[in-house]
Amino acid sequence: MLLLQVILLGLLSLHAPSNSATATDTVSPGNGLAGSSSRLVSNNSKFALGFFRMDNKSFNYATNPYTYLGIWFNKVPKLTPLWSANGESPVMDPASPELAIAGDGNLVILDQATRSVIWSTHAKTTTNDTVAVLQNNGNLVLRSSSNSSTVFWQSFDYPTDTFFAGAKIGWDKVTGLNRRLFFRKNLIDQAPGLYTGEIQKNGVGRLVWNSTVEIESTGLWNGQYFSSAPEMIGNTVSITTFEYVNNDKEVYFTWNLQDETAIVLSQLGVDGQGMVSLWIDKDWVVMYKQPVLQCDAYATCGPFTVCDEGENEGPICSCMKGFSVSSPRDWELGDRRDGCTRNTPLHCGRSRNTDKFYAVQNVMLPQDAMKMQAATSDEDDCSRVCLGNCSCTGYSYGEGGCSVWHGRLTNVKKQQPDGNGETLYLRLAAKEVPGVPRKNSRIFRFGAAIIGASAAAVAALMILGLMMIWRRKGKLFTRTVGDAQVGIGRCSTQKREAVYHVQICRFAACNQELL
Repeated sequence: MLLLQVILLGLLSLHAPSNSATATDTVSPGNGLAGSSSRLVSNNSKFALGFFRMDNKSFNYATNPYTYLGIWFNKVPKLTPLWSANGESPVMDPASPELAIAGDGNLVILDQATRSVIWSTHAKTTTNDTVAVLQNNGNLVLRSSSNSSTVFWQSFDYPTDTFFAGAKIGWDKVTGLNRRLFFRKNLIDQAPGLYTGEIQKNGVGRLVWNSTVEIESTGLWNGQYFSSAPEMIGNTVSITTFEYVNNDKEVYFTWNLQDETAIVLSQLGVDGQGMVSLWIDKDWVVMYKQPVLQCDAYATCGPFTVCDEGENEGPICSCMKGFSVSSPRDWELGDRRDGCTRNTPLHCGRSRNTDKFYAVQNVMLPQDAMKMQAATSDEDDCSRVCLGNCSCTGYSYGEGGCSVWHGRLTNVKKQQPDGNGETLYLRLAAKEVPGVPRKNSRIFRFGAAIIGASAAAVAALMILGLMMIWRRKGKLFTRTVGDAQVGIGRCSTQKREAVYHVQICRFAACNQELL
């Protein structure tokens, strides 16, 4: 189930910030972190906390200028951010951030130059003798220095895109705290994206897109796994255990590692997929992925796109005919929420509607179609119904009758040639659609008349010129070229069609058959 899994960040060939001098696991008053050269390391050396920046020179666009406070695996050379504190309020100057205990006992990120607070835990501390400790499970806790059981704040209550072993996803029914996972905006921006994984108060897990569309539901817990996710007891069962709790005080789901030395990543990806991966032999090995195909992730390519996971090695997301990428930078970084934008505005609502349709063939149709059986009897009616409404962006006509779509078209997936693909007729401005006008139009009739007259004139001139040439030479108006005999009203080829035969016979003697 997507809620329980998440994507591997092997897409970025980045290295974690280098080790500094002997690291500690604690921030205390007067002893904080400054810049990217210092960090915390958990007592078991498995996790590290510090400032980082997602630089990657493989992108065509400028690298990310933002600096974040985050947690990553200490012994994994590829920088794999697991949690970020200030995803929505990054630091602009990488040399300026400082992590410290403020006078009120809260953990804060400060701008060293201005001493202004960029981020704070905003905990209701009852003492100013607090310390922040990075625990062996990757949880950053703000607690009393004199009583370790007095916890004022912890990062596990505010997860980002990674489901840590031992962390809870779900509701605290007493305080109203909702612990849920957020996909990141893109491959370098740690701000929340459009996908959210959560456990509802009724105990059912779900994946939500843009806070409004429920993409997937786990079903109820049956004692071993969620009813809609039996694969939970598959590949990962040998190294993980699951726990589900639902009582008067809280409802949550968590998981734990049987081998604490194993490095397991359970993370949500910016493309809508989730993965559970294991670090083996200097690389991530995917143990589980859901959905298996990226094109099955909801709105993974954005509106007015086609997702194609065929045999081609190119990008799987492409703009529909007549559309261009809305934000090339975001697109390259994996954030395709804006998809593609129309190149030419529709000509609707004006004195004359000249919009046309372009056939997008062999695809899985978008969701949220409106059935128009009562208003249509054939495909022409279906086309007219769509053209009659300026908000209609496409239609399809098949065994299920007429279907039309209004607004943005999403989740259009290319089907394999032997699949059950259908045809989507995409509404475009006339200039975007190649081809000739319809046969019943005045333009077509006028153009056909001109073409016919021109063809007849050309044929007559060619015949007249040829007759004059051969008459001067005293030859019959017939000639054999190879095994092809060419003459007026005669077109025959015994073995091959000679070039001479093509030029004369096709345009002259056979002209009437072509028109």
